Amino acid sequence: MLTEDQQNLRQAVRRCLERGSGPRPHLSGEPGVTQPFDSELWRSLAAEIGVAGLIVPEECDGAGGRFADLAVVTEELGRSLTPVPFFSTVALATTALLVNAEDGLARELLARIAEGETTATLAFCEDDGSWEVDAAVMQAERTGDGWRLSGRKSFVVDGDTAEVLLVSARTDGILRLFVVERGVDGLQQDASTVLDLTRRLGTVTLNATPARLIGSDEDAGTSLRTALDLALVLLAVEQVGSAQHCLDNAVEYAKQRVQFARPIGSFQAIKHTLVDVLLKVEMARSAAYAAVAVADEYLAGPNADTAHRLATAASLAKAMCADAFMHTAEETLHVYGGIGFTWEHDAHLYYRRAKSSELFLGTPDQHRDRFAACAGLGKGRCG
Repeated sequence: MLTEDQQNLRQAVRRCLERGSGPRPHLSGEPGVTQPFDSELWRSLAAEIGVAGLIVPEECDGAGGRFADLAVVTEELGRSLTPVPFFSTVALATTALLVNAEDGLARELLARIAEGETTATLAFCEDDGSWEVDAAVMQAERTGDGWRLSGRKSFVVDGDTAEVLLVSARTDGILRLFVVERGVDGLQQDASTVLDLTRRLGTVTLNATPARLIGSDEDAGTSLRTALDLALVLLAVEQVGSAQHCLDNAVEYAKQRVQFARPIGSFQAIKHTLVDVLLKVEMARSAAYAAVAVADEYLAGPNADTAHRLATAASLAKAMCADAFMHTAEETLHVYGGIGFTWEHDAHLYYRRAKSSELFLGTPDQHRDRFAACAGLGKGRCG
C-alpha cells in the first residue's frame, strides 16, 4: 500500500515520463540513433524530481528517502522502458557506494550523483558474464601515485556513456572497488550489440588506467554482494512494472479487437490466459515488495543478519519476477496475434527486456539455488 507521498511521487514521475520521447528514438544500435538516452528527460527526473539522490543520505546532499520510495520510481520506469541511465546510475552505482558510505570518496561520489549531473555505473562482469563475486579476475596494481587497472569488463550497463565507472578488481587476491573517471588515459568505452534495445551495454577496456580506491584494504566482496542484492530488488520491481504494462495493454487490446463479431476478450481461451498472467504478476509483485521492505531494514541497520535476510529476499524476488515477466511478455504477445510480431508494435521491446532481465544479475535457476542455500535447504552459497 503506497503512502500519500509515494502516490504523489508516482504521479509526478508518470507525468514526467509522458512528456518524454519514449524508447523508439534511442534504440541501441539502430540506424539514425544519435543520442544514447533522453538527456532532457533524465535531467528532469534526476535534478527536478530528485530521482538520482532519492536514497542518498542527507549528509551527502541527497533526499535521504526510503528504498520503498525508489521502488515506486523503478516500477514506473519499468512500465515505460524509459531510455535514461537510471539503472546504471542509481540501481548499480549508488547502491555500491551506499554500502561503502563511510568512505570519503564514496560520499563525494554520492553527492555528485545526487546533484543529477553525473552518470555512473558498476563495471563488474568480465567476459564469462558471471555475476558471482569470486569470478572477478581483473588485476589492480599499486603505483607510486595510486592504482592502475588492466583488463576488460563486459556487459556493463551504459558502459559506453557513463562518466564514472566503479570497477571491481583484485590485488594480492583481495577484491576491491575502484573509481575510474571518463576520459582518463588507458580507458576505452565501447557500445556492445544487445538483445534488449532499450538497455545499453558496453565493454570497458583498461590498460594501466589510473584509478582511485574506495574503502580500506579489506576485501570488498561482501559489500559488493550486498550492493548487487539491492540492485536485484530494484530489478525485480522493474520487472513487475514492465509485466503490469504488458498485461494492461493486452487487456485493453482484447476489449477492442473484434473477431467473429465479438471482442476477442470474450473468448474463454483469451480470458483464461489473461487471468493466469494476472495471478503471476500479482505474486511477483508481492515477492518484489517484500524484498523492498527487507532492503529498507538493511539500509536502516546494516549488519550480517539484515544482509543475510536481504540476500534471501532478493533471490526469491528475482526468481519469481523474472519468471512472471517472461511468461507475461510471451503470453500477451500471443494475445495480440500477428500485429504483436511486427517491428512497429512495442511487444517485441518488452519481450527483449524480459529475456535480457531474466539473465541479468543471475538466472532464476541460479537464484532458486541461492535462496535454498540461504534458507539452509541446499548446498550452494548464500553470500
